[in-house]
Amino acid sequence: MLSQILAEQVKQTQLLQRMAEQQTLLIDALSEEEPEDPDTQPRTYLDGTPCR
Repeated sequence: MLSQILAEQVKQTQLLQRMAEQQTLLIDALSEEEPEDPDTQPRTYLDGTPCR
């Protein structure tokens, strides 16, 4: 009985570790994206010409 409990705990620990690794990868990927600040002035007009 104890060996079955231990085996299930090992499986659960492995799943939790995998979830933590995936969440870390997701956080890293999201932190690399730099969203534009909506309050900043645009650098170009819609046709692509630079703003002066």
